[in-house]
Amino acid sequence: MHGMIDPEEPRLRREELMREAELYRLRKALRANRRRPAVSQRTSTVAWELMQFVGRLRKFFRTPKNTG
Repeated sequence: MHGMIDPEEPRLRREELMREAELYRLRKALRANRRRPAVSQRTSTVAWELMQFVGRLRKFFRTPKNTG
């Protein structure tokens, strides 16, 4: 005849499936967080504009190399 099924086996299988589902949820959340920018588009645009302005100021105030 067939062997007896361990009464612990269905519980262990369920726990394993629950762990796999939790890992899947965590991976999915991590991927979603990577896609979302850390700062808003408007904030990054303002930062870019400020850096451009600072660059122009530095270029304007820099001393020329050919001063005599």
